[in-house]
Amino acid sequence: MMSIREAHIEDAEKVINYILKVSDETNFMMSDSKERELDVKKEEEFLQNIQKGITTRMFLYEKDEKIVGICSLRCIDKKRIKHRTNLAISVLKEYWGNGIGRKLIDYAIDYSKKKSIKKIELRVRTDNERALKLYKSLGFFIEGEIKSFFCIDDVYYNCYMMGLFI
Repeated sequence: MMSIREAHIEDAEKVINYILKVSDETNFMMSDSKERELDVKKEEEFLQNIQKGITTRMFLYEKDEKIVGICSLRCIDKKRIKHRTNLAISVLKEYWGNGIGRKLIDYAIDYSKKKSIKKIELRVRTDNERALKLYKSLGFFIEGEIKSFFCIDDVYYNCYMMGLFI
């Protein structure tokens, strides 16, 4: 069975295991598993803290109780910019091409509308064609480009800043 739901404190260990796995499946992520400093206690605290707020959330896509995708919304709770949120998404490689990313983003967009968020922003490598196609199909547009945003094995990659008004 497949479902999307908000992450809770008791998901901390499963979230960490997922992040460690997905981080090494592609170099489109911000970091690989060796750079991540994750522990269950810190993840529990993070998940507990986001439950207290309104605009920062983590959504899990589960198949048979296994996390296969995560979408996060992060907002800075400052009066002048709290209408914006930053989206991050990942899906385990074995599940690519099954529409999971689209379902997670749709879920995040619906959540954002209910919470009066007016704009969703994200960053994506300019050569990540699969992600760009998905984001554009959902209405995201390129707002700018950051040169040499990523450096992987001494190769520099640019990054697009994208936005969606809702």
